[in-house]
Amino acid sequence: MSFNPSNLPAGIDKPLLRTKISVPQMPPEFVHRSRLTELIERGAAGPLTLLSAPAGFGKTNLLIEWVHQTELPVAWLNIDNDDNDFIRFFRYLIGAIQTVEPGLGAEALDFIQSTRGSGLEVGLTLLINEIFTVPNDIVVILDDFQTLKDPAILQDINFFLRNLPHNLHLIISSRSEPALELSFLRAKGRVIELGTQDLRFTGEEADQFFRKTLELQLLPETVQALEERTDGWITGLQMVAISLRYHSDPKTLLANLTGDAYYLVDFLAEEVLDRQPEDIRQFLLRSSILDSFNGSLCEAVINPEAKPGYGVVMLNRLEHANLFIVALDEKHEWFRYHHLFADFLRHIQSEINPGEIPVLQKRAASWFEQNDNLDEAFQYALASGDVEWTATLIERNTEEMLKTGEIFSLSRWIGKLPDEIIHQHPRLSLTYAWGLIAAYDLDHAQYWIEDIKRILDQIEQTGSGSINDEVVVLKDFEHAGLWNLRGGLAICQSTLAVLSGDAEQAAEYSRQATSSLGEENPFIHSLISMENSLYFVLSGDTQKAIESLRDTIRIARQANNLMVMVISTCQLADMQAMQGQLSQAWATLEKAQYMAVGPEGKQFPLAGLADIGFGEILLERDSLKEANSYLQRGIDTAESLWWLSNLDGMVSLARLRQAQGDIAGAQSIIEEASRFALSTESSQWDDTIVSAIAVRLALQHDDLATAIQFWKKSALPDFMFDIHLEDYPYHIYECLVLAQVRLLVAIGRSQGNTSCLQRSQELIESLLMEAKRFKRVTSQIEILILQAVIQLALGNPYKAQKTFRSALALGEPEGYRRIYLEGGQPVAELLAACRADQKESDSILPSITFIDSLLASFQKEVVPFVSSPSIGQIELESETGDLEEDSSIFLSTREVEVLTLIAEGKSNKEISAQLYLALNTVKRHAYNIYAKLDVKNRTQAVSKARQLRLIK
Repeated sequence: MSFNPSNLPAGIDKPLLRTKISVPQMPPEFVHRSRLTELIERGAAGPLTLLSAPAGFGKTNLLIEWVHQTELPVAWLNIDNDDNDFIRFFRYLIGAIQTVEPGLGAEALDFIQSTRGSGLEVGLTLLINEIFTVPNDIVVILDDFQTLKDPAILQDINFFLRNLPHNLHLIISSRSEPALELSFLRAKGRVIELGTQDLRFTGEEADQFFRKTLELQLLPETVQALEERTDGWITGLQMVAISLRYHSDPKTLLANLTGDAYYLVDFLAEEVLDRQPEDIRQFLLRSSILDSFNGSLCEAVINPEAKPGYGVVMLNRLEHANLFIVALDEKHEWFRYHHLFADFLRHIQSEINPGEIPVLQKRAASWFEQNDNLDEAFQYALASGDVEWTATLIERNTEEMLKTGEIFSLSRWIGKLPDEIIHQHPRLSLTYAWGLIAAYDLDHAQYWIEDIKRILDQIEQTGSGSINDEVVVLKDFEHAGLWNLRGGLAICQSTLAVLSGDAEQAAEYSRQATSSLGEENPFIHSLISMENSLYFVLSGDTQKAIESLRDTIRIARQANNLMVMVISTCQLADMQAMQGQLSQAWATLEKAQYMAVGPEGKQFPLAGLADIGFGEILLERDSLKEANSYLQRGIDTAESLWWLSNLDGMVSLARLRQAQGDIAGAQSIIEEASRFALSTESSQWDDTIVSAIAVRLALQHDDLATAIQFWKKSALPDFMFDIHLEDYPYHIYECLVLAQVRLLVAIGRSQGNTSCLQRSQELIESLLMEAKRFKRVTSQIEILILQAVIQLALGNPYKAQKTFRSALALGEPEGYRRIYLEGGQPVAELLAACRADQKESDSILPSITFIDSLLASFQKEVVPFVSSPSIGQIELESETGDLEEDSSIFLSTREVEVLTLIAEGKSNKEISAQLYLALNTVKRHAYNIYAKLDVKNRTQAVSKARQLRLIK
């Protein structure tokens, strides 16, 4: 299905609430506290200032006063409970910084959002680096820090603190000691701390507070008594100030100020509440269920029948009466109650009128829904306890949230509903399944997919929404359309089929889905886009695949579809590696690796894809130990993703074992891969491609008979006949033809069969044209190597050298090595010839250093060579002098096996039987051994081989 990215909705990120990232207004009862603002100004010269004291000690007001005095640019973030979502927190943190440095942190935020929190450390590194380049200082204030509980967020703030740039200063205000690692800063004296003792009012400040708040000068002994009784607690003094309005004699109130702080709050709050007019009292109690509020919200919740403007009038009355109300914006439109006062009001409301609370919460939910704040709407709806009503609310907003890519948020809210409620709403079940797939919770997703399928099947059969006495809610069913639900189910099934490798079934489900679902939904669009990208991957055209995959990653990021992001990013790395960009592929895999780690540090199975990709790059660069670690871990992690990863991973691990000289180990892995291929239905080509790889590995250790056996087992045509591209995806076709060419070359070289060599030349030339057209650089290198070997075998040594130099020049810049080292004796001979020729050449690539390093690796692996008569004797040199005498004599693995059995006194016939080789093949190996060792018989061969330590 074609797609047009321009159809996607623009600006899908929800706007930031400005009141959270704006400096709050100074309260009317403001008291100057210069002794403390000076400390904060001094702390702003260092990395961290910490204000830590219980609620009501004036931390926020003190910071507001300092902000109005300082010349430093200040970013303010008021933290609340919802900020325990890592994406939300860092969106607001960067949004706050952008109020003083517009645009700063955009790249970091994009990375954090695209990795769904798994890349927070990298995202913070990007942010830190960007702040470092800003020419001026920046102060960031984090107010109400104690509400942050998420360990992952706290861990990343610790990382932030440890790596703060010199021009960034952090101020944290918290009701308790923040759960941060501050010892390293404290040890260096780099933290300015203000605690309860510092923040409490002195007698002088208390006196100023009463005079300014009440415009009444109390007797000094009264002020002193109040200051002592409240222990300088500012909120306590504020409550006293309001209560004094209703007492003609302050001494009467003072007599009742006893007990601890909690008692004091209850006592003073009750004093305040009981003395309010009834309309104010009811307004206070009913509005207490709101975390923050404005006039319109209060009207909808407290008195829906009131005349317009009622809410604003009441809020003005509260503000003028100083009833513990705090303005959240400059225009005084949004407010909240002082936290302790709000707790008190909620307690009273729950005692005297608990049945009213759910009604108020539903009204709040409806207001927020109408004002496009669905997170708040769902929160209040769930708080009401009416789960059926909440499910209906979520369901009618599902389509809008999916269009804006909020699949994770939507899935989170649906997951808070009881399972039986979700079950009764198939549209919610379907959306929930989509979200679970996006989060790669596939087992859980499969459960809901089966549930939806069962319900829809029964609805189609019965023609109603009642199934075995279970009521399935399908409001607006005609509008939703049963087929649309079927289409949504099909896209889920298609995605799961893609992950299991059943391409045929995935295509069938995709056809069902695309006939009924539009592309305007970003989540569905990302799934369809991934399938389109996989089509280009399977077609072999790396450039088109890369362009499509990048589009898919962008769409998946907008849709918050983690699964599609990781799979497509790993596929992108594969295509980049195929284009010869190994370093770029490594960087891309690092991004995928961060994406595939959940916010709690748990690795998704998809992380195995990245590890296998890393292992394959390391294998190609001949870093065998590191490659082994990555490949083994990747295969284990991605155990459930056979088609996507484990086949490639096992093939690469088999190649690695053979590179380490463990031929039995390589064979064992191939046999295991073959068993997997036959026992799964992931792909109809699995067993064929495993056989082709087995052919290649057998030929690498000169076991032609075994290679032929594997070819025959693969059910492929006779190796002289054509393999048809239309029967396979391109990468499988290419793999099979390369195996066919290798087999023809081996037969041609071992038997002197010119027709086989000529046939292999025809095949390889055709394959090279396609590799160039599709920009498959890795394939080009392998094809050029084979082409050079064929040219050499056909008696064209100089043409072979030219071709081989092209292969070396293509691979050297990105560190290709294993692709040459797996070429055996002919490649070693070509390397030696190219080395001599390159010394006379003006071309930069391939370099002598690169050729020498490959020759050294050949020596370590005890692979071929003595110079071929067709090339002539080449004397190897190094920067330090001639190589050790006779070090140019190398035997292939198979020749070492034959020579070892000769040393044991075995006859050619016995060797033939033991190694399962044709008798003529054994004789040819023996002839090659005599020629390489420059001897005439068995006895001389064994003696010289032992002298050279080629055998024991």
